[in-house]
Amino acid sequence: MTVKRLVIGFALLLCAALVWLFLTFFERYTEEKDRGWGPEARRNLFLAAEHYLAQVGLEPRQAENISILNGLSPNATLFIANSSQAYNSQRVEELLQWVESGGHAIVVARTAGFDSEEGGSAERDWLLENLGVSIVEGHEEYRFEHPLQPLLGEDAELSPEQSPGEAMREYNRKIDEAEEQAETKKKKPRNPDVEPEDLITLPTAGGAEIQLHFDAGQLLYHEGIDNSSAEGAPVFFAKVWREDEAVPFMQFERGQGVITLLTDNTIWQSHRIGHFDHAYFLQLLAGSGDFVFLTRPRFDSLGFLAKKYASEFFISGLLALLGWLVLHARRFGPLQPPPEIARRSLLEHISACGHYYWRDDQCERLLRGQREELLRRLGAADANAKTKRKLCQHLSDATGLSETKLVACLWGTPATSEETFTEQMRNLQRIEAVL
Repeated sequence: MTVKRLVIGFALLLCAALVWLFLTFFERYTEEKDRGWGPEARRNLFLAAEHYLAQVGLEPRQAENISILNGLSPNATLFIANSSQAYNSQRVEELLQWVESGGHAIVVARTAGFDSEEGGSAERDWLLENLGVSIVEGHEEYRFEHPLQPLLGEDAELSPEQSPGEAMREYNRKIDEAEEQAETKKKKPRNPDVEPEDLITLPTAGGAEIQLHFDAGQLLYHEGIDNSSAEGAPVFFAKVWREDEAVPFMQFERGQGVITLLTDNTIWQSHRIGHFDHAYFLQLLAGSGDFVFLTRPRFDSLGFLAKKYASEFFISGLLALLGWLVLHARRFGPLQPPPEIARRSLLEHISACGHYYWRDDQCERLLRGQREELLRRLGAADANAKTKRKLCQHLSDATGLSETKLVACLWGTPATSEETFTEQMRNLQRIEAVL
């Protein structure tokens, strides 16, 4: 019993010593590793811009379509990621009226579909036409990042020349290497390596300067760039190169508001807003009110619409079912005996047909047709009075009818009553029988 207690005590002392050693020599540390963009950032390319504007005291929010203008305050700022959102003259007029009331619109001109050989786009841009602006070919095409950069994170060193397969293999190889930890600690520069002449430097109100790097693949042209007295000329613009005839962005005054027009739709996206002074430039353009992002129109899914209008669907279905029941339940009282299905006699059929034709005023047509057929067979269609008299004498001897009745049924006025019609038809049938 004593030995067992000694063993238990020794084990407890050993455990206590191990715990003390662990707590003494254990060191906690944290390590951050960029694993790429999250789901929300991949869906919303302007998420970083929204967070930045929220930090400086503004209230950014997303809008579904340009109909947001109906409820937008005059001191707000509306960012339109594509000028095609103003898809007709009415929408352009609504936008300009809101700007004239004091609003600030930041619009990215649509450059998709631009043909450098034809010098324009096949699709019509209503807003650019209203402002008198055209898209022209700019400098060489810029490529700011590898397509896999948002997925692999900022730590991945990728070059534009690499294909996606080569980039993935290179990245996996670096992960397997022992020196990966030292490489990931290297801090990448905030700004990309850009030639100084490709930057735009703008002065600010405090005497400082900001630098911007625009994608100058396509530029904006307005005749007011060369002639400031031109109608509707921009009040401000900046060139990338001094000898350029077009610019990457320009501003127009309309009433109490301003329209900022540019061609680079990525300058404020999450992967570029941190470069140079892009974020501060967005803050300078923003007004004191809400900042609304109109990046792309959103259409409700079929499931969302079905859930939204489920009650209306079932109510209309119940009303249709109720109407069908009422329609088929209109008969009240005892059931009537089924109608007779016996066939009528031929005489009843002829009598019914005759009464139908008589009520429809078609008996005169029948009588004339019978007369013309008999006169054709008798050869007396265009007979003179002497020929008619001889014919009546001959038919009177053959049929036993008087010449007066023969003249009345062959050349007289049509019947006006059922009795005279029946008599004339009967006389014509007797004449036909002796032919």
